[in-house]
Amino acid sequence: MMGLSEEKIAKWGQSGKAAKLVKAAGTRKENLKLALAKAMGNVKDEQTFNILITYLRDRNPEIRIAALESLEKINSKNAIEHVRGLINDPDPKVSEKARSVLKALHR
Repeated sequence: MMGLSEEKIAKWGQSGKAAKLVKAAGTRKENLKLALAKAMGNVKDEQTFNILITYLRDRNPEIRIAALESLEKINSKNAIEHVRGLINDPDPKVSEKARSVLKALHR
């Protein structure tokens, strides 16, 4: 996708442009995936939710953490089972974030 930038992605998230975020989600660039994971926390949309769930399995722990933070932000109870799967993540920062997100989602 030509002209895709972290700034553009952040603006799409702030203005709730779910379709643009979904279209951009095919990128393989780590910095853009991280920006997407963060931006999707501003959008309550089934497609962005599903992308966040796939980002929970990303090899990059920063992307997994950003996806967890976004799922917490949109407060989706549907994410609980997926988040629970990261409690034993090999990266201690990811497992710690998963525990705190689970607590928040159970409130």
